[in-house]
Amino acid sequence: MISIGPILFGFILGLIIGSQIKTGNIDDTSFKASSYVIIIIAGLIMAWQLGEFPFYDQFPLSTGFASALIGILLSKFILARSS
Repeated sequence: MISIGPILFGFILGLIIGSQIKTGNIDDTSFKASSYVIIIIAGLIMAWQLGEFPFYDQFPLSTGFASALIGILLSKFILARSS
């Protein structure tokens, strides 16, 4: 059974951090869709290398890190502040 604690707290922390990212002017932003895909792939590789918490052997990823990455990207799109 996957523990919900790391997933929930990682997602909440990701939402908080992602909501504080300033978007600035659209001309200053150079992120395209391919940049977000690369960030997601790199984050999943990092979560794979971190592994699970001790004694959680059901899922090979660090679920807290992966959910924090999802929270950051989701809140960046929804709640990001402009400068």
